Amino acid sequence: MTDKARKKKFLIIGILAAFIFVGVGVGSYLGQTKKGISTGTAIQGAVGFRDLKSGGYDPAASGKQVLTIKTDTKKNCGSTPWVIAEKKGFFAAEGLNVVYTGELTNAQILPSVLNGTNNVATANFNALATYIAAGAKIKAVTLNGVDPTPDVDPKYRHMRYYLSPKLGVNTLAELVALRQSQNKKVTINGTKPVCTTFIADNAFDRLGHGRENIQFVSFDSDTAALQAAQQGNLDIVGVHPPFYKLAADSKLTMVFDTVDTGLGEAAGVSAYYFTEKFIEENPEAVARFVRAIRKANAWSINPANEEEAIRLTGEYIGQPVNAVHYYYTGKELPDKLIQPWIDDLVQDGFLKKGQLSVDDLATRQFFVN
Repeated sequence: MTDKARKKKFLIIGILAAFIFVGVGVGSYLGQTKKGISTGTAIQGAVGFRDLKSGGYDPAASGKQVLTIKTDTKKNCGSTPWVIAEKKGFFAAEGLNVVYTGELTNAQILPSVLNGTNNVATANFNALATYIAAGAKIKAVTLNGVDPTPDVDPKYRHMRYYLSPKLGVNTLAELVALRQSQNKKVTINGTKPVCTTFIADNAFDRLGHGRENIQFVSFDSDTAALQAAQQGNLDIVGVHPPFYKLAADSKLTMVFDTVDTGLGEAAGVSAYYFTEKFIEENPEAVARFVRAIRKANAWSINPANEEEAIRLTGEYIGQPVNAVHYYYTGKELPDKLIQPWIDDLVQDGFLKKGQLSVDDLATRQFFVN
């Protein structure tokens, strides 16, 4: 990478830093008004709250002092552990009352945590690293998703990538060759750095096509990107497990998935994070959250619970679902699962070598809890 390109990447980090602190004010406003930015219409926090609390579990019945944690309403592909933690009483058993404050766009989530509108959120480690590099005082407290081992059904892999039959090609190699002959790049949904771009870049590298052949295009959701691929306006769409059925029903052709990165479990790693201030002031609440969410993670991937986890997720997000994400159940923080995300940011020029370590991104305080 040229010095000019590196300077551009670090400029992006600087812009992100400004975004974070401007976003604190925006997030505060949103937290108070419960309005969406783009439409001005009321967001559906109340609906999600009623749905998730319908199990009737009472935190007070745990015999513990009831503690409250706030988070955004998660009507998305990552909702499963939250749904299970509520529907099966894991939060209530820890004396936790989780308040769902409303649906947010991805850009609104971090500011809402920084200003205290929400306390906890999830992110992939490349996003987490850029937030921290830009000055956000946050730390991961436990792992969320992880890519399954080869013995697990492939439908649980963190992402699959599909191409549109309207392109007139059937393989990734044919698509890359077609776009090279047109002096164009292959378009894939995503805005760096997120899991979609991390997986696509590493798969292209390993499959011999090189990430320089990719142009990422931003979409608000997997479903919006799927629609663009169906219409032939996007070459490849990367989607998460709850949307695999939609992709298959749309007759899209799968061309690669997370296993093609060669990174194993690390390909699908994400985390739950809080601000450092909240962790310091509320260690008991965080410890209870970690215990409850780990139980929900484990319950969700237990083969005996597969059908129910899929059903509950589908009912909550309002989408046909034939798989959910695969979740981490260990009590350790293996560096090998996180370091590839840091290394990728260095390769792309978002971080300098040695700028951040695993311990800069996560606290190990709750990994032995």
